[in-house]
Order: sequence, then structure tokens, then C-alpha cells
Amino acid sequence: MAMTTLEYDTLQAAFAVCKILLIDLNPRLNELQQIYDSVGGVKETLTQVEMDEIAALSGLTKQQVDDGLYTLTAVILPALTQNYPALSQLAARARGGAPTPTLSSTMMMR
Repeated sequence: MAMTTLEYDTLQAAFAVCKILLIDLNPRLNELQQIYDSVGGVKETLTQVEMDEIAALSGLTKQQVDDGLYTLTAVILPALTQNYPALSQLAARARGGAPTPTLSSTMMMR
């Protein structure tokens, strides 16, 4: 039975998303984790008072920031790292663009 266009397009989309996750998102999450969670980092120094002084942050609480950054650095980043081999296999099938990085090259960002 031949693959349908929908099935093929879904695979191509998954390949592209995996490549984005590994090339763009993974290194950014590593960097974010370093500057937010480190000793003396933003997690420890950012206050609600500071946030309230900036109009663009109006209505955002320190707890919301902590929860969101926790999700990025303690949930999504470890999931990317733990599932890197499977994601890398799919990313390698993506069309064009930069080659898929190796896990060791992205771990150097930590």
C-alpha cells in the first residue's frame, strides 16, 4: 500500500520540527538554564518589585516566571536530552539546512 500525501507530509513536518528542536531550541534551553538556575542567577535575583516596574511585564508574577522557566529547563530540556537519539534520527531526514548536531556538541553548551 502506498504512503498517502498526508502521511508523507506529517513525516516531513516531524523531521523539520526535530531539526529545529536540536539545532535551535536545545542550545538555547541549555543557555537559559545556566543563566537562570545558576548560583546568583536570575532565579535568585529577580524580584516581583523589579518586574512590576516594567510596563511590558504588567500582570506577570514572579511565580509565573519561575513556573514557566522550570518547565523549559527542568521538563523540556531533560526530555530533549533523554530522547536525543530518537529525535536525531528523525532530524537527519529533514530536507536542507544545517546538519543535525551531535549530542556531544550540544552538551558542550551546558
